[in-house]
Amino acid sequence: MKKDYFVNLSDAENWRQKAKNAATITDKLAFLKYRLSQIGNTSSFNDARMQQPSYPNIDRVAVQPQIWNQHYQAKSKLNLNVIALIRRLIMLVLIVVQTYYATTYLSTLLPYQSWQQINFMSNWDINPELAVYSIIPYIVQWIIIALFAILFFWISIGFWTSIMGLILAVMGKDRYTISIPKDPTAHIDTNHRTALVMPICNEDVARVFAGIQATYQSLVETGHAECCDFYILSDTNDPDLYVNELKAWADFNAHKSDNGCNVFYRHRKRRVKRKSGNIDDFCRRWGHLYEYMMILDADSIMTGNCIINMIAMMEMTPKAGILQSPPKSVRMKTLYARIQQFANQIYSDIFCAGTHFWQLSEAQYWGHNAMIRLKPFIEHCILSPLKKRKAPLHILSHDLVEAALMRRAGYGVWIAYNMSGSYEELPGNMIEDLKRDNRWCMGNLINLKLIFKSGITLTHRIMFATSGMAYISSLLWLVFLFFSTLLLLVFNLSDQQYFFQPNQFYPTWPKWDENLAIQLLSTTMVLLFAPKFFSYGIIIARNGAKDVGGIFKLTLSILIEIIWSMILAPIRMIFHSKFVIKAWLGSKIQWKSPSRNDDVLTWAESFYFCWPLSLLGIIWLWIIIWLNPQFTYWYIAILIPLTISPLVVRVSGLSSIGMKAKKAGLFLTPEETHPARAVTLTGEYLVNTEANIVDHGFIMALIDPVYNALACALSTSRHLINDKNQQRRLELITHYQQVDLNKISKEQQLAILEDPIILSALHDHIWQEQEKYDNLFTIWQNEQ
Repeated sequence: MKKDYFVNLSDAENWRQKAKNAATITDKLAFLKYRLSQIGNTSSFNDARMQQPSYPNIDRVAVQPQIWNQHYQAKSKLNLNVIALIRRLIMLVLIVVQTYYATTYLSTLLPYQSWQQINFMSNWDINPELAVYSIIPYIVQWIIIALFAILFFWISIGFWTSIMGLILAVMGKDRYTISIPKDPTAHIDTNHRTALVMPICNEDVARVFAGIQATYQSLVETGHAECCDFYILSDTNDPDLYVNELKAWADFNAHKSDNGCNVFYRHRKRRVKRKSGNIDDFCRRWGHLYEYMMILDADSIMTGNCIINMIAMMEMTPKAGILQSPPKSVRMKTLYARIQQFANQIYSDIFCAGTHFWQLSEAQYWGHNAMIRLKPFIEHCILSPLKKRKAPLHILSHDLVEAALMRRAGYGVWIAYNMSGSYEELPGNMIEDLKRDNRWCMGNLINLKLIFKSGITLTHRIMFATSGMAYISSLLWLVFLFFSTLLLLVFNLSDQQYFFQPNQFYPTWPKWDENLAIQLLSTTMVLLFAPKFFSYGIIIARNGAKDVGGIFKLTLSILIEIIWSMILAPIRMIFHSKFVIKAWLGSKIQWKSPSRNDDVLTWAESFYFCWPLSLLGIIWLWIIIWLNPQFTYWYIAILIPLTISPLVVRVSGLSSIGMKAKKAGLFLTPEETHPARAVTLTGEYLVNTEANIVDHGFIMALIDPVYNALACALSTSRHLINDKNQQRRLELITHYQQVDLNKISKEQQLAILEDPIILSALHDHIWQEQEKYDNLFTIWQNEQ
């Protein structure tokens, strides 16, 4: 984007700068009004005006959305399928054997062990009520065993994945992967351009553009920025944010170097299919101009070296369709976010490596910080809604679906598990994190409908199931605890049956083997926490934990993180169970972008979200104590966190505690002690971008010449010359001139901003009738 696109904006800026130099505000307003009357408003337009381009010329190509019920044949097989199959079979055998022994162990320690001695039919003939009553404890116990088997199998997947990751960490590399080239530029075809695409919707404008500037600058420093373009694809429907986006984009382009790397901006009027629809729209308009597309989230940061390496890796592997980099969490301040950031950076390496070990070319795609080959993506990965009785069912968690479709088309989906230079940010508190989980839960459960669709590989069918299980497991855990409590209730309140056979000489005593239970619990805890200690050992073996504060502080941080994860687990269990039930009942959610700021939660917000959990914890704990006080310590680790959940959520959302922990050397990560330049630049640019953000963007576009000129020049509305359009605009202009513009709806504000003729006419009218708009001018003055 060249600077001469902003000639009219520069003129308006000159007016405002001269007005600022006037002695008083009256002089300032008089000067601006005089200039407007003398040479006219540069943002005034008529139907014949030319729109200032903020993106390339549109040359649409046809895209074909999925026809879900059509038969598809999976295309060419990749050579790694045999290796992948062997690895997956080994892992499956290990998980099944481990789960079998654990489940058998559990069945021996539960109190009711006499099922083989019960003759239900004989008892039924004698006393039906007693017959039913005699088997109820066994039914409850069987349900517990079945649920335990499922949950233990789920835990085992994570354990063995980390084992595979540990093996790769010891080996140093995997021959069956896409290697990072030593000289990436030697593999890059200069004719193959890459689009770095960032879909946004009502995001923190300052943070969005700080991240883009940092990524852009890092790419420029590689000396190969000319092979890339940036696209900011906005679905923002908040008029104040929209105006700030325009200004931030214009400021960025006005000051960036002219090196062949463009930064484009498009605001979409017809916002359909959310993020995936925005990407589809890009593919339809400009996808054919590029060989690759890198998807960025609003909080993404990428180093130039990472981008160039990923382009080279795609060039080296023509059958690679998606290359996913593992993003590391950075720049977090609250206690909650810092612990999550610590866990992400410390533990994710072996999990990513282990996931690669058994997925290979049929890997996951996380929706951002990934390189995509555009031609097959356009041909095979454009999504359509699923059919539903009342209305179309839109796919929400589109990333895994797109990965499955790319693999079905014969292209590999890879995780670059050893790639560095890819970053993201996290929600600042647990409430925002859970809101995001609610959206993901809904999306993952919708994806379960795709398990048996034609042509999907078995691996991706399993991924659809495991992505749903990530949330369903919480509901299963809750049901498991419920039936465990019910078994305790039956054991303590029912009349026990000791003789099951006629003439049975010795009674059969129901028993609870506490020692065996402790052993099984210990084994389960080992499976859960072993991956954390694997990571701990790897970090110490590499450099003695020098980049994370030293061995002592690393040890203390991991121990605190383990305790913290145990505290949060019951809270997540309840919320995730609620999300699953709501999704199954057809509840709708608002799919909004999460707050990415380290906002401090109030006590009122914490209690509002968590008081049902506290009440549940208190009632449940009282029931356990009433039934059998000696069993209290088996439930204490679950019920106490529920009871104090408002306190946990409130305290963990404080930046002050998080920063004190950082100052004490706790929860340090390598990216904090040795931050990448792109991450550092993001913080520096954020200070500048925040200083230029205005709170009342719509009002600024009405009054301020710079904002008005910019909004008019970049409006997205089409303007055909006809009497009907003219008459409608005149009616709207007359209407808006008679109402309080500060009180009209957000939808009306956005419609004004998108129509340059109406916006320009209102701008002129406000300056001509200044006295009538004192309140708007007061706001404008405060924003200067």
